[in-house]
Order: sequence, then C-alpha cells, then structure tokens
Amino acid sequence: MALNNRQLKAVEMLVYTDMQKKEIAEELGVTNVTLSNWLNKEEFQEEIRKEMHRSFSHLATKAKRKMERLLDSNQDSVAFAAAKEILNKAGYAETQVIEHDYKNNIILEIVE
Repeated sequence: MALNNRQLKAVEMLVYTDMQKKEIAEELGVTNVTLSNWLNKEEFQEEIRKEMHRSFSHLATKAKRKMERLLDSNQDSVAFAAAKEILNKAGYAETQVIEHDYKNNIILEIVE
C-alpha cells in the first residue's frame, strides 16, 4: 500500500528537520498515536530508509574526491588509511591483507 501525502510529508520532516515527533504530528494535523502507528509500519520505515539514502547520495561524490585527496597526504598514516578505505569500498574483502611498511610501500595480499 502506497503512503498518503501526510505520511510522505512526515517522512520528509523526520529526515530533513530537527522537529520532535510531537511537533511533526501537530504540523500534519494528526495525533501522536497516529504518527507512532505509521512509524511501526514496515512500508513507512522503508520510505524513511529510501529518503535517508537519497539525502546522503549527493555527498558521495564529495566524499570520493576527499578520499582521493587524502591519498596524496604527506602523512603516511593518513594516506594509508585512505588507500585501505578505498580498496575496501572497491570490493576487496576484509579477509584480504593490506599492510604498509612505512617506507611508502603498500603491500596488498589477497587471501582466498
């Protein structure tokens, strides 16, 4: 069942504002109980998850650029941490070993 306009507005308010649930209910003209009932429904929770994902997706490009800049850090530990995170996000499993010998060499050992 699709969410109605009030429920969609509630989702937006929950994701994008600092309003308390009581304030959101008042703004929408519903009771606290009604808002609580919506929050307990899986379809409502799913819409909140989707909206949260949408709200952060525009930051992904900025975060990627930042990680790329950190790779060029003068501090080996910062560059190593950035490289490790990028490799992790690129799909290398955590069981794979990534080591740094602090002589600017990164050793990647794939353990299968």
